[in-house]
Amino acid sequence: MTTPENATGTSASPWPVILLIYSIIAGVGIIVAASISQIDGWETMQIMLYLAMPVPTDHWPVLTAVLAGIAALLSFPLIVSRRFPRSVIVGVTWLIAAVALALLGLTRVIPIAVSEAGMVVQAVACLILAAILWPWWRIRGESPVDPDRGTRAAGAAWWAACAGGLMIVPWAWAGALGSLWDTVSAAVLAVAFAVLCGVLLGDRFWSRFAVVSTARRILGGGAAAGIALLLLATGIGGGGLHLLTMVTVPALGFALAALMRRSVRTGRIVMAATAPAAFGPLAFADADEFLPLILGPDFGNWLVFAALFAVVIGWLSGAIYTVTAPRINGLPAVGAGSLVIVIAIVAGMNAIAQPGFHGEKLLVVMTEQADLSGISGDRGQRLSLVHQRLVATAETSQAELRAELDDSGMDWRPFYLLNAIEVDAEAWNRGWLEDRDDVAAVLLNPQNRPVPAEEPAQTGDVTVSGRPQPNIEQVNAPAVWGSSDGAGITIGIADSGVDPDHPAYADRFRGGDDSWFDPVRGTREPVDPHGHGTHALGLALGSEGVGVAPGADWMACSNLPRNAGNPADYLSCLEFMFAPFAPDQDSFADGDPMRAAHIVTNSWGCPPVEGCDPTVFGPAMRALTTGGVFVVVAAGNSGPTCGSAATPPANYPEVFSVGAVDENGEVAEFSSRGPVPGATAKPDAMAPGEVTGTEGVISSLPGGGYGRMSGTSMAAPHVAGAVAVLWQARPELVGDVAATAELLRATASPVTVAKGAAIDACDGSANTVGAGLIDVAAAVGS
Repeated sequence: MTTPENATGTSASPWPVILLIYSIIAGVGIIVAASISQIDGWETMQIMLYLAMPVPTDHWPVLTAVLAGIAALLSFPLIVSRRFPRSVIVGVTWLIAAVALALLGLTRVIPIAVSEAGMVVQAVACLILAAILWPWWRIRGESPVDPDRGTRAAGAAWWAACAGGLMIVPWAWAGALGSLWDTVSAAVLAVAFAVLCGVLLGDRFWSRFAVVSTARRILGGGAAAGIALLLLATGIGGGGLHLLTMVTVPALGFALAALMRRSVRTGRIVMAATAPAAFGPLAFADADEFLPLILGPDFGNWLVFAALFAVVIGWLSGAIYTVTAPRINGLPAVGAGSLVIVIAIVAGMNAIAQPGFHGEKLLVVMTEQADLSGISGDRGQRLSLVHQRLVATAETSQAELRAELDDSGMDWRPFYLLNAIEVDAEAWNRGWLEDRDDVAAVLLNPQNRPVPAEEPAQTGDVTVSGRPQPNIEQVNAPAVWGSSDGAGITIGIADSGVDPDHPAYADRFRGGDDSWFDPVRGTREPVDPHGHGTHALGLALGSEGVGVAPGADWMACSNLPRNAGNPADYLSCLEFMFAPFAPDQDSFADGDPMRAAHIVTNSWGCPPVEGCDPTVFGPAMRALTTGGVFVVVAAGNSGPTCGSAATPPANYPEVFSVGAVDENGEVAEFSSRGPVPGATAKPDAMAPGEVTGTEGVISSLPGGGYGRMSGTSMAAPHVAGAVAVLWQARPELVGDVAATAELLRATASPVTVAKGAAIDACDGSANTVGAGLIDVAAAVGS
């Protein structure tokens, strides 16, 4: 049989070769444009989130529209080559896919925090597009080529489903399912997406490749189909999740082409393959966590691995089907049986990897917050009175909602430091909860999905001599160690955890069952899977010259084991620091405020991507300081942008926010700055957090070693140690948070140089450096 080109007498024309070359160039151009636009857009989104900047609503719609426009322009020359039907069908298919991408891009205005709702909207959009396309695009009547050409294809759809199903395997191993609603939403979108793919890459498309050689059908048709799938797949998924579908689904192009032995009913073959291939990343990956620039590589690395593995499976399926399709297409029973085996493999992989559902939760903030006015007395009396009022307010005001949650079968966890309830419920429950008169706000409370293995904790290879490190000398702490080193004062740290055996502080663990709490993983002994907390604690009170208060005791809570937290876990640690309790005890009934930490250092912030709003921890911070707990907070690493210190809890006037300087006393470029609404100036003061030309200041790391880290996370513990030294030296200040903070500000040394921006660029120097660099000796001696 001659090709359409031969039939028109153009076999000697150079145009087929020219069009082939152009098709390759256009296809590569679309791939490059998709890669650049979408990866750059993903990175830009992460930077905005990291800097606590709002991501423009039109961020993704504009990027997808630009990509769609480029793809349409590249497709147009193929469409106008009317004498060459395969070129025309490829061009028109790509153009339709580009238009569909632009329209699907409009659904990307939905925030990633409610990605399951976004998936439902995208599913509806896919079905609408398919319904519009079907009457116009389908072939009416007989296929333009002999429908009986080739072997019987009854089993092709089963084998296509096997290929797509096998692509789920790496996702089931490396990822984890969200909630039941997340999983259903992903399945609905995957099916709707497959319907759109099946309509577009149906008989009209494949009929133009049914009359060519097998090699040309697989290489040419498979590549063309892959480009179309890339454009469609770029339009689904929230946040950066579309990068995973964009990479994996097109890998099926060659396998589909190999199975297309006939040019009729091909749409069902496409649907059978693309539905499971899309379901893998949509169901087993979480857009909230696919943010490695913000949250670290733990989850992102595994997803990238799964995507690459899925691509290999797709390509291998194409290679295998190229050889076996003439035989296996006529074996539908074998194909169906193979699909059953594939489903069993996927289910078994998920069962032994990260089984079950891992959905998000909500934090319900009650309207009534405890009245703490008029509380006075010494620190112990204030702690007791504050605790009583907090618990009483929470018990009475939460009673009705607790009963309703019980009736609805929802699990919940109450808090009193902030009058709030964590509810194990899907996002759609926000509506009725927000409508209640006794509810002030309902915040999303994201949960980390499990991974096969985490990045190992950072260990150190730096040797310390025992002499005070330059950063410790910089705050003038060694000058008072002869009389005051923080002994008798307990510093609490809420962070990634703590290595309890590190020689720099192991002998000063406060001890007892109520000195360690892990609300995230439930560990019963201190542990640090990351290293960040161990480093911060060492700076506060480590011996061997690395800490400011080498005589202070410590207690700890793990709220950030994977560098991604949520409001409830942060609140759990704050509540534990205020009234500690043993792991099996009830925080309401058994929390003991007489065991509260004197000082709590917090080298973390809770941006909107983690579920926080600017006011969420305000009542908790007021309760802590009213009781006499000194709260130290890292200002953040989002500088030099003005207003970047607004991420809670650094923005509250009740806390002591700390920016970072380098070894020369110059403000680090990354150090966050004010102004902050409701506060006179933020940060409050500065401390060392950077060493030019190195990875930062030296402190303890898991495993007993020492190493460097930088950031305001390292600056804040210096202040916690300073307060411990000051309170031992000046016991009359213990619990007097306001007087202590004022003394630290009054005795700070001036900071006059800032990196990245002028020191007074943010409505005055106070919003860059606060009161200046803390001076421990000056504070003690004043």
